[in-house]
Amino acid sequence: MTALGPEPLDLPPMLAARPRDARRGLPIPPVNVHPDPSGGGSHVDFTTINTTVATQLALDRRCSLCGEPMDYWVAFVGTPRTVELLRFTDPPGHPECMTAAALTLCPHLAIERHRRAHSDRPGAGVMPAGSHGDKPAGWTLGITRTYRTLFIPEQGFTVYLPAPFRTVRAYVYGPDGRLQPGPGIR
Repeated sequence: MTALGPEPLDLPPMLAARPRDARRGLPIPPVNVHPDPSGGGSHVDFTTINTTVATQLALDRRCSLCGEPMDYWVAFVGTPRTVELLRFTDPPGHPECMTAAALTLCPHLAIERHRRAHSDRPGAGVMPAGSHGDKPAGWTLGITRTYRTLFIPEQGFTVYLPAPFRTVRAYVYGPDGRLQPGPGIR
């Protein structure tokens, strides 16, 4: 245990090197750092993605979770339907970062009973048009080589369009309500 909290297991070095949230001890992804509306610096909001930062990282082929350049393979996490459609509203990252952080540390993904903050709460974020708050029975990690980035100015968010996935891993909620590897890998 560190002064910031328990040390998460098996974090990739580039993610472990990120600044930590003082309350939770979690690495702070660059996409969760937002400008302070009052103009005084920035603040961390784990419930929303900073579209400007996420889009630029994706355009520069940098991981959304650690900010470092991505190698040959890139990963996307989404619902089984987003994998089927090859359309994501969450930016790509290193497969190692997505597995370690998105699927393990993000409470919205990792814990079945965890719900998004109500939209009337400060810092709750905004759901993109056409999205719904229903939580799927599991999540899917898709790994590919290339992707396109499409900013939709009318909606104020970016859609990420990966090439067909080379590998797809399913994750489902176990009896304890925690995300675990599922039966399907292709």
